[in-house]
Amino acid sequence: MQPVGSKLRLSNKGCVARTVAATFFLAAVALPLSVSPGLAQSHSRDLNGVNLPENVPNFTAVWARDAHNYPKPFQNRDGSVIDGYNNEYVKPWVVELLERDDLVTAAGRSVVTPHSTCYPEGIPYAYGGAQIQILQTPDEIVMLFGDQGQSRTIHMNVPHSDSVEPSWWGESVGHFEGDTLVIDTIGIGAFPQAGSMGRYGTPHSDKLHVVERWRYLREGETSTAPPMRNDSVDADAVMADKVMRLEFTVEDHVAYHKPWSVTIDYQALNQGRVREYVCEENTRSPDLAPLLPRAHTPDF
Repeated sequence: MQPVGSKLRLSNKGCVARTVAATFFLAAVALPLSVSPGLAQSHSRDLNGVNLPENVPNFTAVWARDAHNYPKPFQNRDGSVIDGYNNEYVKPWVVELLERDDLVTAAGRSVVTPHSTCYPEGIPYAYGGAQIQILQTPDEIVMLFGDQGQSRTIHMNVPHSDSVEPSWWGESVGHFEGDTLVIDTIGIGAFPQAGSMGRYGTPHSDKLHVVERWRYLREGETSTAPPMRNDSVDADAVMADKVMRLEFTVEDHVAYHKPWSVTIDYQALNQGRVREYVCEENTRSPDLAPLLPRAHTPDF
């Protein structure tokens, strides 16, 4: 991917991330409690004080789906690997780790994943969640993940850094191709907590490359989103006629024989923010408690 626009580099990423996060969280406080569905789908130039180009879709809204997972072409519905070690997508070492996770689960133990141990989940793993709030400006897009209590920033119309430092969320740059937001992410670290994700994800190396394509459904297209029954989403807030489609492709030549893709549909919610969620206060796996990150002094 060769995004066009400014040649600004992101080498001082830590400083940029802190500045962007502060800017967007201040913007989030100023958001009204309701986002108009018309504005969410129109090419508005002025939403919550932010001017967007007339030809750029506005994705600012809260989005939800009735699931805590997404289908993967290398797994059966029960999470087992299709054709085992002969799977056409994943390499043998990945199959071995996924089967190990099945054995851990069968033994009544909890699988160590970013979600189960309250570490950043990264992408595409975070798309197993139910809610996302998108905050959009011409220069940055921030996604707040309601089920994880985490966020990521996409820097618009700039190239990747010359040298990307591995991190939990990697480095994401984006641009628009017509009505589609294209996000390219590299630099996702292969941390121990993210090394094996059971049926809700897959192992990966530090060569992981994810390309996302976000757009509204076009005329004549039908949503694949199932009826909203998720206990983390207020079904009465769902606007079924406001649907955004995410298609992402995963590439990692160390973990996969070839790239694989997934399509997910999100519905807009008639509410202004995602719920607060603190992972450490919601763990249901006592055997993983020693692995949870903890502060030496409680915040309150």
